[in-house]
Amino acid sequence: MALAVPAIPLSAQTDFRDSVSLDPVVVTATHSPKALKDAPVVTRLITLHDIKMADATNIQDMLTHEIPGLEFGFAMSQETSLRMSGFGGNAVLFLVDGERMAGETMDNADYNRMNLDNVGRIEIVKGASSALYGSNAVGGVVNIISRENLEPWTANANSRYSTFGHEWRHGAGFSFNTAKWNSQTNFQHTSIDPVDLPKAHSPEEIAAELMKKAKGLPYDESVLQDDSNLSRLYGQKTYNVKERLTWRATDRLTLTGRGSYFFRTSERDTYDYHFNGYSAGLKSRYAWNADRHLELSYAFDQYDKANFTPDGTRTHDHDYSNRQHVVHALYSHQVGKNTLLVGGDYLNDYLSTYQFVAGTSHSQGNFDGYAQFDWNITEQLNVVGSVRYDYFSASSQQALTERLAVVYKQPWMTFRANYASGFRAPTLKEMYMFYDMGNMGYLLRGNPDLKPEKSHNFNVALERTNRISNGGFMDGRYNFTLMGYCNIFDKRITTIDGGLYDGMESALYWNEDGVTVWGVDFSMGHVWDCGLSLKINYSWLRESGDVFFSEFNQPRPHSMTWRIGYGHRFARCYALDAALSGRSQGKPQSGRNDVDQGYTIWRLMLQHHLWRGITVNTAVDNIFNYKPKSYYYYSPLTTGTSFSVGLSVDLNKI
Repeated sequence: MALAVPAIPLSAQTDFRDSVSLDPVVVTATHSPKALKDAPVVTRLITLHDIKMADATNIQDMLTHEIPGLEFGFAMSQETSLRMSGFGGNAVLFLVDGERMAGETMDNADYNRMNLDNVGRIEIVKGASSALYGSNAVGGVVNIISRENLEPWTANANSRYSTFGHEWRHGAGFSFNTAKWNSQTNFQHTSIDPVDLPKAHSPEEIAAELMKKAKGLPYDESVLQDDSNLSRLYGQKTYNVKERLTWRATDRLTLTGRGSYFFRTSERDTYDYHFNGYSAGLKSRYAWNADRHLELSYAFDQYDKANFTPDGTRTHDHDYSNRQHVVHALYSHQVGKNTLLVGGDYLNDYLSTYQFVAGTSHSQGNFDGYAQFDWNITEQLNVVGSVRYDYFSASSQQALTERLAVVYKQPWMTFRANYASGFRAPTLKEMYMFYDMGNMGYLLRGNPDLKPEKSHNFNVALERTNRISNGGFMDGRYNFTLMGYCNIFDKRITTIDGGLYDGMESALYWNEDGVTVWGVDFSMGHVWDCGLSLKINYSWLRESGDVFFSEFNQPRPHSMTWRIGYGHRFARCYALDAALSGRSQGKPQSGRNDVDQGYTIWRLMLQHHLWRGITVNTAVDNIFNYKPKSYYYYSPLTTGTSFSVGLSVDLNKI
């Protein structure tokens, strides 16, 4: 008796088509479900198909492939630094299912904690969003949203190997779903060896050019500027396990509990850094009817760092612990086609770190309340207004933020206009730091009198979606969005010369004058019925005013990402999704002549869907073997072309 082989769905013709048609529902822009086409604020959606085709390990890998104007680099100790649309990482709020995470590695959370196992979609809102999300949302929000598995049960095992750093990634997931219960369990482990970065020029070449310069002869300045400050990437290992359990107690009441544990070790030359993350939460949702519901939740998150010698001895000279407790309430009431949201939070933030005066710790409470009214005036016109009040106990700072967004829809075009204010309260570290940087006699001092950073964001956007149907092979659907924006960023928290302090040179955290950022974002997607697809995203920005440049992040005026895809079922037991993608970063706005150049990197991904839930991924990254002239904190971390192969097996389909 022959076995019936199930047909293999083509994700390129389903998920991508959904994103082009703007039918998916998003929640980040308005704190409530809303169709992407109706969202009053431009929301960039990374779908499940995008995540699968990128085959990324964590959020850093994923966003690098998808979002122009967003770039990851390194800060001190090779901790990750982010820049998005002119803002640093501490101005962009990262959420996991709407929840904050404790800890920071330099200017944001540990991105390695944000693995993409069981992630269903990622929503990005650029520009100030503090009226809904408070501090740190001064420059934007990235919300990583888990996938809902509705099958009776699922089980998956996957593994991937990359030649870059001999990286291994292993993952497994299991879920079950009944009338009352839904459980999802996921595990991921990664391991990457140290990577030596080659110098572009040998010491002999540099010495030769120095000799020419000394003799007044023509010389190559780019050789002399080859002062790469990265020579080796540290190896590391990560472990991440998470569980989410949902109980549908009654038709009206749903309870969701979650927990996760994260461990990472970074292998340095003379010691190892250990990072631990613990997260737990409980959320209840009670719905009186389809028009009224109440959410109550408690969340706990802890992030620890410690220093160990090679023999496993903890040194206690780099101990760090950040704990956050969050209590949240949100009431939603729909009246006709209009919706009122009223909410509030209490956040308790505790920090103990080696960067404080020895033996001290600090904490503060953040109280907030906010309201939003979603007013659907007509079928074509929608106005959303939000206002929020925040108070921080440690600094006695308060902030009032607001947003007004309008969307006007016509059959041929959708218009959006948005004003939003944002703020970022000074962190405990910025207020109380007292740290000799690397024991080099240079003191970094906190400032309890810091004021919150503030921003004013204005943007307008045009969007068009249409169906092309000529009865031919190339019928399909397309979408494009053009957005212009202006961010006025004031009271930036940075460091200035603090003069001598107890005989040591020092730097002091301080509020400086602001920066104004103008920019244009363009995105276009087209999917044809024959299985072809095309996505292009372009970003242009310009900073002016008192721009703060550093070796860690340099704004690039021009950046672009793209993907050309093709999906086809060749047989009942074989289908192919192929994607040729790339990213291009222009020369930094303020660079060093021949050294600071832009770059373009291409990637080919082939996803082979085999019999009964077996998928094989093969990829070639950096196809044209691009290598930086010098390796800096913001250089692309590649040594040339690399290859990867992965296997994913859905056990429930076998």
